[in-house]
Amino acid sequence: MIISHKYKFIFVKTSKTAGTSIEVDLSKILGRNDVATMIVPHIDGHIARNYSFRKYGLFKQNWRNHASASSIRKKLGARIFDNYFKFCVEREPVDKCISHYSMYRNSPEHKINRISNMSWEEYIENGKFPVNTTRFTDGDGILLVDKILRYEKLQSELTAVGEQLGFVISLKARAKTGFRIAVNVTEDQKNKIYNAFASSNVHTGYTVDHYQNQP
Repeated sequence: MIISHKYKFIFVKTSKTAGTSIEVDLSKILGRNDVATMIVPHIDGHIARNYSFRKYGLFKQNWRNHASASSIRKKLGARIFDNYFKFCVEREPVDKCISHYSMYRNSPEHKINRISNMSWEEYIENGKFPVNTTRFTDGDGILLVDKILRYEKLQSELTAVGEQLGFVISLKARAKTGFRIAVNVTEDQKNKIYNAFASSNVHTGYTVDHYQNQP
């Protein structure tokens, strides 16, 4: 998660959408008072800063790396939150699930999770997909971010955000890569995934045709 007072933006991190890589590159253009949460384990090139804060002088807290937009608004305050440009990234649901499954199967950091022993068919049956709608909406499903970037067009859309806000960024970091598994996705599996992502698709515009049309 990133809060930039210098450029007046908030980056809300979602799962399996290059969020860590974006954090690494964004952390390099931030001002001294901006917030960049810690990444565990540490990624070379990432500069965490100002991730601890006090709310009304009470106990010190840390900003969460995967903090939702609603929790950021509550802690940061509505005045600042509402006046900053908020954005996140989303990904075609089937592709996102394959990435999620592959991470738990192949990443050394996730090997102890029970998903690591599942077949793709078992993963689909389990139904624990990385649906992140609550990261960028409120309790009533109202969108709290100004822009949802598409993972498939990430570089161009992130560049456009930078041009709008006054910074230059090129995605150079490649965090958490190399785990991808090739799987055969049936029509029933695709439909099950899309049904699970229905609340997210309302805001992203993804439809079942997007997966089969990908190169």
